[in-house]
Amino acid sequence: MDQVSFRGNGKEVFQAYKYTKPRLMEKIPPIQTADGKLCHTFNDKCQTFVRAMYPKPPEINQNPDRPNAPEAQWSSLTNNEVKQAIFTSSPKKAAGPDEIGFAIIQEAYKAIAEVMNLTYKILIRNGFHPQCWREGTGVILKKPGKPDYSLPKAYRIITLLNCLGKVAEKIMATRLSYLSQISDLLDTDQTGGRKQRSAVDAVMALTHDIELARNQKQTLSCLFLDVKGAFDHVSTKQLLRIMSELQLPRQVQNWTKSFLEKRKAGLAFDGEKQRIQGIEIGIPQGSPISPVLFLIYIRFLFPKIKAKFPEVQKPSYIDDVALYTTGRNAEENAKVLQEVTKTVFTWAEENAVQFDDSKTELIHFARGQKEATAEVTLPNKTVIKPVNEVRWLGIWLDRKLTFKTHVQKKASAATSVLHLSHRLMNSEWGLSAQAGKQLYTACITSISDYGAEIWWKNQRSYQDLLQKLQNTALRKILGAFRTSPGAAMEIEASIEPVKVRLNKKCRKYALRVTTLPENHCIRQRIPMSYPPESSIGQEAPIQGNYLDWNQNAQRKSQRHPTQLIRILNSISTLIPTGTKLDSKSAANPPWQDTFAELADLSISGEDRDLVVKKHLTHIRQLIDQNHPIFYTDGSKLESNVNSQAKASVGAGIYWIFGKVISSESHFLGHTQEIMDAEIYAISQALERITDAKTRKKHFWVFTDSQSAIQNLQKDQMETEVYRDMRQNLEEIKAQGRKVHIHWISSHTFIPGNELADMAAKKGARNADPEIINSARTSISRSFIKRDIAKIAREEWTQYWKTTNQGQQYSKFQTSLELKMKSKELKQADRLTFTTFTQIKLGHGYFKSYLIRLPAYENNLCHICKVKQTPEHILMSCKQYRAEQKTLRNTVLKSKTGPGPGSGPGSNNKLSLKRLLCTREGIKATLAFLKETRIATRKWMVGEVNEEMEWGSIDREV
Repeated sequence: MDQVSFRGNGKEVFQAYKYTKPRLMEKIPPIQTADGKLCHTFNDKCQTFVRAMYPKPPEINQNPDRPNAPEAQWSSLTNNEVKQAIFTSSPKKAAGPDEIGFAIIQEAYKAIAEVMNLTYKILIRNGFHPQCWREGTGVILKKPGKPDYSLPKAYRIITLLNCLGKVAEKIMATRLSYLSQISDLLDTDQTGGRKQRSAVDAVMALTHDIELARNQKQTLSCLFLDVKGAFDHVSTKQLLRIMSELQLPRQVQNWTKSFLEKRKAGLAFDGEKQRIQGIEIGIPQGSPISPVLFLIYIRFLFPKIKAKFPEVQKPSYIDDVALYTTGRNAEENAKVLQEVTKTVFTWAEENAVQFDDSKTELIHFARGQKEATAEVTLPNKTVIKPVNEVRWLGIWLDRKLTFKTHVQKKASAATSVLHLSHRLMNSEWGLSAQAGKQLYTACITSISDYGAEIWWKNQRSYQDLLQKLQNTALRKILGAFRTSPGAAMEIEASIEPVKVRLNKKCRKYALRVTTLPENHCIRQRIPMSYPPESSIGQEAPIQGNYLDWNQNAQRKSQRHPTQLIRILNSISTLIPTGTKLDSKSAANPPWQDTFAELADLSISGEDRDLVVKKHLTHIRQLIDQNHPIFYTDGSKLESNVNSQAKASVGAGIYWIFGKVISSESHFLGHTQEIMDAEIYAISQALERITDAKTRKKHFWVFTDSQSAIQNLQKDQMETEVYRDMRQNLEEIKAQGRKVHIHWISSHTFIPGNELADMAAKKGARNADPEIINSARTSISRSFIKRDIAKIAREEWTQYWKTTNQGQQYSKFQTSLELKMKSKELKQADRLTFTTFTQIKLGHGYFKSYLIRLPAYENNLCHICKVKQTPEHILMSCKQYRAEQKTLRNTVLKSKTGPGPGSGPGSNNKLSLKRLLCTREGIKATLAFLKETRIATRKWMVGEVNEEMEWGSIDREV
């Protein structure tokens, strides 16, 4: 790959990033057996790994008190489930022993979809997983940060299974995940392995309870357990017994039995591969269904604890379990936790589960400086001493809940990744700025900001630490000098300041909370009044100095009791009392017809003029055949409500139904977005189609919103409007009718589209009392998302006004106006782009800036004998008269003005602002810089004595 010319856009950025990672393949060192001997040969190591990670399955005594499940209903597999399982899998996934990857499977499905659909339907209906799909390659991987790599437990086995089998596994995993959402298949304290239950949620629940305990001057003590071996130690017989007790469908039990019995695998490491052999225990780590099967395996641990110790909380994430209780002191808590472990270990022994003592940790979250020393003795006599900080689910928790260690470690890890990216770009070659920004956002801030919803409280020290990291990244992205003002670089790169970014992340989490199901661990901890229309949450009275989630503190003595409540308060002004958020419908079953199956959804990729021509011809044919035709549109207009400027949203429908030609307008209020209006208009058309009295079987709905059709194609929205649309489409399908929802180009004088647009605008203007009375009272989440972005923009503006803007940059940038939108800047080569940016920032290879270095005695141009400034080298240096003439003529002949604030006649004047801040000026300046290569390192070295200048210049960049 040519590093100079490679621009790295889209997925190519991450491909380039992979090249920066170290590729050293270390051999597995000698492995220690259970009796302390070291194994040196490949075969001996394999046998040691197998004995340690795949122990013989325990004897399971059937519990007579647990009845077998009756036959449960199980919907037939649909074609769409097979298709989704295949095409949502990455073609880059490693293949199994048959070496058939998903790229091949996806192409095969396009050719023989019917054969593959039928195959998977038969297999899953009969609960059978073919033997060839039960064979895998066990890749040995080192667990990072382990002290002794001679021990087998310092490694994990990832099983590479055949991808054809993974399709069936993914189908079953999706179905079990759905069952866990609509039933009590899993305990409410179990997170991970399914939708809307993240590691951050589990830690947020824990920290919320810690803060509540501290506010009540109590101590919360937490014992962290880790299931030993986890996936590798699952007993098939025990898992099937639990499935039977949970009354899972017979097909699920049969398929699981077939999937896990007679498994075979061969280990692979150090360039060698073991012959496959039988595996009698465990579920393969690397299968899509393994996480949910493991959650089912330990599901009954949690009600067992609750029945005996109702005051003990037990959040978990896959195989990481936390047990905590609150009391007057650590000693009382330790006694309770010690009793709880007796119940836990008894259950573990009865259910073929073991806990890893070496990973068990205890911490006491208490007020005051004195460290609690109370210990917990496990039933196996292992003594667990308290520690000052623990790492749980990727977040470091210290006993005072300062998160200092966590932020420092994440910042350090992000910095290491940033240093790797230095290999991909500098000020002269490498990735484009747009690609660098994408890499920074996806690979660096995702590390530094992890868990910010839990720890971010506007701490200045953490802000400064992450801002330093961001400034380093900005200099690399833009190719800027290290003295360049950070606030100016953020605007040029369109990257939000750290404080703005973290506040925005917290507000988004608060909005996400409104989408969580009622039995979610976070929803169970929020006030009942959040969101305003909700009746979910805990009825916890706020007493004393504490405020409810939607109140603002007037005095320092008043505060919100926990970080969770504080985050909810961050969007309190965005959800007015008396309004309600668009309600979520229940989780959709995976076998349910998608919108693409219920309706013909189409977006033409042809030329715009050709689309219009074909549409007009098509419409004439439909009208001649008396087919019902609907045009839908949405509109958003600025209006004045109670002397305040607000955006009004309306939806419009125009239809031709035989001899009936009519239109309808809807006012959707001031708390919806244009996309909501587009979808609402389509939903209203579907309602009329459902009630239509006609023998026609085909109905046509035309919209000029590609996004609306794309949202329907994704089939991921769960608002009330989408639920109504689905019900109407299902009824239409049951009637033997077909709806065609097609995209048409907007503003191309298509009569129906223009009339629908007029109806939508009429709805938005809400002049008709009947339209006003039909206004929706709900507030859409997309509207709140826009408001969150608006608040972030306001915070950024305030930050810009109060920070160092740079002496030269502040002349151009008087307000917050984001950059990197110029097409010419995006297409410029790396050296030209960085030179342009350095000139604009006022920190670059020109003597008016370099004079600050000891090696420079003056700031004069050696040819013109005047101050060598950006203005001079661009507009008046004698050495570049011909190029400057071309630059001047190009800019002055353009229609682009010099910008606001310029005086009369300024359109005929050339200024630095006009060159750097107008589209034509940017285009001409980039061409000038590329031709002359002025203000570059090589140019400056040629201007002065090379030996004198080289060292100081390199240190500055």
